[in-house]
Formats: sequence, structure tokens, C-alpha cells
Amino acid sequence: MRGKGFTLGEVHGIEIRLDLSVAIIFFLVVYSLGAGLFPQWHADWSTGLSWATALAAALLFFASLLAHELAHSLMAQRHGIAVPRITLFVFGGVSELEMEPRTPNTEFSIAIVGPLMSFALGLTFSALGLQLAHAGFLDDLQADPEAAMASLGPVATLLMWLGPVTLMLAICNLVPGFPLDGGRVLRAALWWLGGDQRRATESA
Repeated sequence: MRGKGFTLGEVHGIEIRLDLSVAIIFFLVVYSLGAGLFPQWHADWSTGLSWATALAAALLFFASLLAHELAHSLMAQRHGIAVPRITLFVFGGVSELEMEPRTPNTEFSIAIVGPLMSFALGLTFSALGLQLAHAGFLDDLQADPEAAMASLGPVATLLMWLGPVTLMLAICNLVPGFPLDGGRVLRAALWWLGGDQRRATESA
């Protein structure tokens, strides 16, 4: 135990920690899906099925957040920067790098790989969900979204929720404001153009 959280394990020498604040957002995700969205889409589902699907969706959601942070951390390690731990908390996650990147190229590589991982996961989840949906699902989704979602089974429903949510998080992370990933990408570009890391940081 360190602070208000606990250690899940270790990946490639990186400690994976959960802050206790994660319980707040985890509960909200499970509750909003299990008591709200999934029963709204699937009135024929049992209460147990709605909650089980909601729990699985929340677990995969946090696994995708962890994959995003691992992408940052493993890229940092590849560039010779030690990463002692990743901490997931109520607003997402943070990879704790022991030092700042020394070049704009390194900064760009570390910053961009997280959103790219999220985009890849979001597209994969969505593609798998579409594979499990019936033919013509996308046309039905445009005509009557709720009826289209009601036609899906539990796994497809989970994936068709998780895919767009993961893609939206990737887009939000690319907002060009420091210290978001998009702000770090912008800092890398300004640093490369101007050659001044401090000024690039202030501008980003």
C-alpha cells in the first residue's frame, strides 16, 4: 500500500497502482449502465444480465485506460526513461516518468502513442461489435438507434458502448492543452520548431 490506494501488480518493471478514487468512477459507470442505459436498450434482459454486462463493460473500460498509460510508459522506457509506476485515479491515469524527455522527437513519441492505443482499441471494439450485429445494423442505427441497440446480444451491446466511448476519450486526450496528450504533442512541435523547451511548454 502507498497512500490512498493499492498495487495491482507489475508490468515490465512498472508498478500498477489504483487510487481509491477509482472506486467512485467505477461505481458510476457500473450504475449508469446497469440501472440506466442497458435496461433502457434491453427491456427484456434480466436484472442480473444487465448488471453483469455493466460490470464487464466497466472492467474493460478501465483496462483500456491502463493500456493507454502502458503505451506511454513502454515508449518512455524504449527511449531510456525509467517509469516506476502508473497510477489510475478518478480522472484517468498518469505514467510517472523519472525525467522529462530530452528531445522533441522523444516527447512526441511518448505523447502520441497513448491516444493511438486508445484509437486502436476503440476501432477494434467497434469492429468486433459490428461483426456480432445483424446485417444492416448500421442502417438501423441511423433510422432508430434504440431499436438497433435493442437487437444486440450482451457481448455486442458491451462492445458497441465501449468502442465509441474509447474513441471519444482518445479524441479528448488530443485537445491541445498541456498537460493533456494533445498539449504534449503541441509542445513537441513548438519545441522542434523553436528549439526552446521552456518557451514551448509555456505556449502549450
